[in-house]
Amino acid sequence: MNPVDAAKTPAELLTSLFGLQGQIAVITGGGAGLGRDLSLMFAGAGAHVVTADLNEEAARSVAGEIRGRGGKADALRVDVTDEASVIALFDHVRETLGGADVLVNNVGVYPNRPLLEMTVADWQFVQDVNLKGTFLCMREAVKQMKDKGRGGRIVNISSIASVHPALHGNSHYCASKAGVNMFTKEVALEVAEYGINVNALLPGGVMTETREKRVASTTTWRGPATDSKRFLLGTAPPWKHAVGALFLASPGAAHVTGQTLVADGGFLIS
Repeated sequence: MNPVDAAKTPAELLTSLFGLQGQIAVITGGGAGLGRDLSLMFAGAGAHVVTADLNEEAARSVAGEIRGRGGKADALRVDVTDEASVIALFDHVRETLGGADVLVNNVGVYPNRPLLEMTVADWQFVQDVNLKGTFLCMREAVKQMKDKGRGGRIVNISSIASVHPALHGNSHYCASKAGVNMFTKEVALEVAEYGINVNALLPGGVMTETREKRVASTTTWRGPATDSKRFLLGTAPPWKHAVGALFLASPGAAHVTGQTLVADGGFLIS
């Protein structure tokens, strides 16, 4: 049904296009930073949010915050690099909530390490969290979305560093996020027949607590992203980036798949 024809009021139109009522949304890395704002925003849009994080205490705190606001939320511990842990997460979602409708792959790490100092272990850790974790969660989510038979939405949180160098010492991170972009496109091609949309959000200049602590604790950062003038609209709090993910997960993005949406305050055009 065309929401423009069906909606009676502006509020009803917005809800029909961007609301997530009745949806089960799994958000990894949901215990802090961008993940926290994603969890709160998706719950505010009507989804039952499953906040999954390696830090179970942080996940429980966010879920409690959501419930305190009248929303619905569960909190679960997950290690996205561990196949058994990811399967256990989605088994819980299937058994208790009927399966996932939305997945936001938000977990990511970006330890700074110059190439000539980088070990195989350094490289593999970043690939395991950022790329392998995305693969495992997407595979399990797609299984459930296909079985439910009503489509689904997957949003992978990538980075502007996937298409443009941002900081020295981030080559392993850049490579992992570039992999996320291409993985997003290929899986979108494969699962379109099931009504599942797969897109990526490319944030830049997200002022999370982790980023602020890192900036404050070192004077050795180099690269384009250290120039505040490159962010034409300035750096931004997490919620301004979470809005892009909400759009990609919403009915309003029903005809969008295999795309990368940039939310970087103008960094890539500066």
